[in-house]
Amino acid sequence: MIKLYLARHGETDGNAQQWYQGSTDVPLNGRGRVQAGYLSEFLKNVHFDGFYSSDLVRARETAEIVAAPHRVPVTTYKELQEINFGAWEGHTYNEIVANWPGEIEAFYASEGKMRARGGESFAEVEERATKKVREILADHKDGDTVFIASHGATIRCLLFGLLGLQLTRVWCFQQFNTAFNIIEYYGEKNVMTVMNSTRHLEGTEGHQGQWSSMTSL
Repeated sequence: MIKLYLARHGETDGNAQQWYQGSTDVPLNGRGRVQAGYLSEFLKNVHFDGFYSSDLVRARETAEIVAAPHRVPVTTYKELQEINFGAWEGHTYNEIVANWPGEIEAFYASEGKMRARGGESFAEVEERATKKVREILADHKDGDTVFIASHGATIRCLLFGLLGLQLTRVWCFQQFNTAFNIIEYYGEKNVMTVMNSTRHLEGTEGHQGQWSSMTSL
């Protein structure tokens, strides 16, 4: 069994403004770096055998902050990027509804099959990200512990892919900034033991992890 820590990146200005970032390369903001620092402190005594992340700067920087006490380099992969939202990137949910009537509603109702305008579908993200994570873990041995930093929608898709669930209720799994999940990876019949944990943020300014409206990505 390999223990997999799967964490979302820290906050960005796009998250704070609730717009769809997708594949746009947005850096962490000040709060996001503080959040990543709290996660690093929380996990500093965990022995990790590898650190990996999306090649987008917000995920890479989060992984680098967590990896710093362990003095282990972070390997990045494009396949772990956030979903490409195409024309919707840089817009809020309400702006997308106004500019492209009916499209985003159809996207969420499509059970992962419909592509965003000029972008990807959740099914495509699940396929690329799950394949890459399985390749990463194939290079590790039984008993290893691995950390991967990625993105809200991509992690949701990975949870469905790694747990063998049907990608029809992808929005049932919330993922806050720097929240981590733990999966006991056996190759098949994997087990999630921790989901969307923000214990490292309890009592901090950054612990308000959700909005009343749709969470940005």
